[in-house]
Amino acid sequence: MVRSRLQLFFSACLYLSRSSVQAVIFSCRHAAPCGRSRYNANINARIVGGEKAPSHSWGWMASLRLNFTSHHCGAIIFSHNFVLTAAHSVRLFVSAPSILSIVIDADTLNTQEGQRLSLSTISIHPSFNFSTRENDIAILRLGKSIDFNDVNIAKICLPYVSKSEEHQYPIINRSLVAIGWGHMSFNGSMSYALRQVTVKTIGEKENMCKNSIYNVKLQFCAAVNDRKKDACQGDSGGPLMYYSTEEQLWVLAGITS
Repeated sequence: MVRSRLQLFFSACLYLSRSSVQAVIFSCRHAAPCGRSRYNANINARIVGGEKAPSHSWGWMASLRLNFTSHHCGAIIFSHNFVLTAAHSVRLFVSAPSILSIVIDADTLNTQEGQRLSLSTISIHPSFNFSTRENDIAILRLGKSIDFNDVNIAKICLPYVSKSEEHQYPIINRSLVAIGWGHMSFNGSMSYALRQVTVKTIGEKENMCKNSIYNVKLQFCAAVNDRKKDACQGDSGGPLMYYSTEEQLWVLAGITS
C-alpha cells in the first residue's frame, strides 16, 4: 500500500496551448470523504494559462506565502494537519519554516479572506534531485489543524495505484486538470484569480518531453495539442488531478514541478 501511494508523487511538465472545448460540469458524490468541493467544477480549457476557476470549486488548493503576504507557490490539502507542495519551492526554508505560511479558502491572491496558517516543519523527500526534479515533493506540517467546518475547504483524494499501473501512472492520454495562480504566459503577468486548464498525459519519448523527463518511474508529462509551451511560473506545488467517473470525485495524479 505504501509503495502504491508513493506513485502519485510524480513531477509534471505542463505545456498549455490555445485550445477550445465545450464546458463540462463534473458532479461529485455528496458523501465523498475527499475530492469533493462545495461547488462542482465547470471546465472549459482554452488559451495559455487556462481560464478563471469558478468560485470555491477547488477546496483543497492552498497558496503558500512568504510571511502571509506574497504568493510563493501552490500547495495541496490532503489532511487536517498536512499539505503537499514541490520540494524545489521550499528547499531553502527547511531550517526556517515559520517564514512560510498557507492561505486557504481564497480564490484570489489579493483578498483578506480565508484561513491563514503557519508552518511548523518542512519535510523534503530524501531522494529529491534539484537538477532533474526527481522526487520533487515536500510535506508541510501546519502549526494548527485546518478547520474543515468551513464548507469551502476540502481535501483531495490520494489514489490507490495497482501493481499493473505502477510502471505507468497515470496512463497515457488521460485527461488531467491543473490549477494555480501562476503567470498566464512565460514571464507574463501573475494571475490574482485561481485559474484552471485541462491537459492530457503524453509519452516520455515525445519531443516536447525529452529534455524534461529523467525518470519515467517518477515523472510524467502533460500537454495539449498544438504544443505551445508555458512554464507556468508560480504554479509549482499545485495539483494535477483527474476525475474518477466511478467514484465521482477528484484524485491527485501528480504535483506541478
